[in-house]
Amino acid sequence: MKTNSKTLGFLLAPLMLLAPAIGSAGALNVQTAGNVSNAAAGEAGADVSSSALISVVVTNASTGAPMTSLGASIGDGTSEITLPTSWTLFSNLNVPPGGCLLTPTQFYNWGNGAYNIRVVPFLGNASCHWSSGDYHYVVSVNNVGRSATNKGSGLGVINIP
Repeated sequence: MKTNSKTLGFLLAPLMLLAPAIGSAGALNVQTAGNVSNAAAGEAGADVSSSALISVVVTNASTGAPMTSLGASIGDGTSEITLPTSWTLFSNLNVPPGGCLLTPTQFYNWGNGAYNIRVVPFLGNASCHWSSGDYHYVVSVNNVGRSATNKGSGLGVINIP
């Protein structure tokens, strides 16, 4: 069967009209700030007393409204956790010499668009510890809702003195 472009356009037009309603995408503003908190060079392990914090604020880019329900709080800072489904922590951008990737040990939802991710040096290697210098990271949020997908990422740095 031979199909010309007019026929194909006629068949696809209704689908193209539905596409935005089925899976429209929106932007999220994701702002991060790294905080050395309790971490110090030489420290290691899953312990609040040797952890750093990543503070994150997520808002709808169109309206400025805080995104308040992007995952429930999990973990107590004493063992590795899996971040909520919408969240990704990418920590292998840049670590100081002798440094390791970051492992999340706690995720806290403050309920007002603000979140904390507690991190420690990679727990999969016993020789990993905090090294002096800058740990660059990216936090990405990919919120898939009933009628839309909202995405955003934020870059940050934790400086260990």
